Amino acid sequence: MSESLAVTQQSLDYRAALKAATAASEQAETLGVNVSIAVVGRGGQPLAQLSLNNAPPQTQQLALRKARTSAGFKVPSSFFRDRNADDVHLLAALDTHPDLLMLGGGLPILLAGECIGAVGVSGASQAQDIACAEAALAALGVSAT
Repeated sequence: MSESLAVTQQSLDYRAALKAATAASEQAETLGVNVSIAVVGRGGQPLAQLSLNNAPPQTQQLALRKARTSAGFKVPSSFFRDRNADDVHLLAALDTHPDLLMLGGGLPILLAGECIGAVGVSGASQAQDIACAEAALAALGVSAT
């Protein structure tokens, strides 16, 4: 029996990442909020990042952390906090990781059930961040579930 030495995986194209970031920024403008947006590939590498005018500079890193959280775990960035609100030890442990952020605004990009990347939005309320991330997914014709 021969073993395979390679795995074929789909990847998010940078053009799609730009399209997603643009759609998220347009939703933010509609909502009247100044956010930062990050779109990452399946391994968390940044493919597109932008900040609206007057978005706080800290939101750039927060958006990237939300996107990486979603890409890494293949779930919305708020998944663990939503489902483990009473487990303070788990949440404290996860909160210490510098590349995770378990607040709403990060959504995985799923294509045929496979996570090929994620979008993260930060700078407004969690509901508004999520709405912007959902607009990004809608522009790509995919959903987070």
